[in-house]
Amino acid sequence: MMNSNTERIRSGIDAILDRLRSIGWVALVVFCAAELGILTRPLGFVAAFWPANAILLGLFVIRPAFSDVYGWLAAVAAFLFAGYLSGDEFATSLWLTAANILGVASGVLLFRRLGAEDRALRHPLSVLRMLLICVAAAGTSAVVGCLIAPVLSNFSIRTGIAFWFTTELSNYVIILPVLLTLPAVWDLEKLATSLVNFEPDAKTTMPMAALCLSVVGSVAIGGPGAIAFPVPALLWCSLTYGLFPTTLLVMITSLAMLAAESADLYVLMPSDDLLDSKTSFRLGLTLLAMGPLTVATISVMQRKLLARLDRAVSMDGLTDILARRAYLERSAVLLAKPRANLFSGVAVLMIDIDHFKRVNDQHGHAAGDAVLIAVTDAIAGELRRHDLFGRVGGEEFAITLPDIPCDDAVAMAERLRHTVERLSVSAGGTDIRVSISIGVVHRVRHPAGGVIEMLPLADAALYQAKAMGRNRIVLFAAPSRTSPATL
Repeated sequence: MMNSNTERIRSGIDAILDRLRSIGWVALVVFCAAELGILTRPLGFVAAFWPANAILLGLFVIRPAFSDVYGWLAAVAAFLFAGYLSGDEFATSLWLTAANILGVASGVLLFRRLGAEDRALRHPLSVLRMLLICVAAAGTSAVVGCLIAPVLSNFSIRTGIAFWFTTELSNYVIILPVLLTLPAVWDLEKLATSLVNFEPDAKTTMPMAALCLSVVGSVAIGGPGAIAFPVPALLWCSLTYGLFPTTLLVMITSLAMLAAESADLYVLMPSDDLLDSKTSFRLGLTLLAMGPLTVATISVMQRKLLARLDRAVSMDGLTDILARRAYLERSAVLLAKPRANLFSGVAVLMIDIDHFKRVNDQHGHAAGDAVLIAVTDAIAGELRRHDLFGRVGGEEFAITLPDIPCDDAVAMAERLRHTVERLSVSAGGTDIRVSISIGVVHRVRHPAGGVIEMLPLADAALYQAKAMGRNRIVLFAAPSRTSPATL
């Protein structure tokens, strides 16, 4: 009883600590983002760059557990504290915080109506739906916040709403896709590994170089069309790097162009109204970013469909191992690599399930399918990561073992035989015991004919094993010997 109570207390404490950590993260992220935005207030009440709302919306979308009442209260407290440190009056800070929170809340509610693929921007229409949600969120913040505009500045409500709306919308569209497509922790590790092993070539570096040159050219040339200069390069990047890298590049490019515009580096069309020119620039930049994001999303879908099609063609539908054609092709590619047999040689195993026709006749084809699945699962669990395992016939399988000595190949075959021999497959209330026969062929040097040359030899050894009583292994002898070696 004491141990049970102690466990409950510990579980309760752990839950409270987890909740406090999530609240602390929300408050810290919002506060830092708000402080960054406060530094860019050219009008005294509307920031030229306000990432806090987009970051908070992305955080609540990708981590729904954070968006409980405590998460919202933490965000409100962070906004108010940031306003207090900037010298805002409490009433003003409270009003602006209400505008921020209501805008984010409308975005969260709308995102919850979307499916998981849309929230991760993995549907052809995901970017368009995200844009509509961003319009609603930015519009809500602008309308609520700019009701106080005449009190805080000399600008009218209309001017304040226009500037607030376009600023919010550009912030959402620039920042939110990065958060929505942010890889999980295990994917980040894989991404970091790929970056460490990255070997630059023309295919991977040219799109990035073109993007950098287009941004520089956009700033240097200026004019009404300058804002569109990076679009072709961004489209090229979206077809080359994938979804998350594209969202990151779009964000970096957009922020660089916004910074250049704020520093008056762009030669834009003259305008009597400074805000009209700025809002037009931001709105144009926001909408132009939609193209590369949409292309990247569609490209992801295309890759997913191609991968699904390739799997359907390459994998056996029942056992989920390589089909015959895919096994032969991948074995040929694997054995063509010098490292596959440089030191130890290569082995090919031919495997047959003993008396499989009897299983189908006595127990039915469903039982036969269950046996096939159980046997392949048992064998696959014993293989190395780089071994190739394929179904080459009804109950016949082949395995390619690269970089393996002959003795180890025989030991592997014996381990597979024992593993299957211990199986008991339940089908229709009956326990079915099965066994396998294995033919092994090993070559120290890569044969000129590759796996196509070795398979008939392994098949001959398999035939010998079956002729000698099944449930055994036969190693095909070297050409100088007269017959296969029985094991």
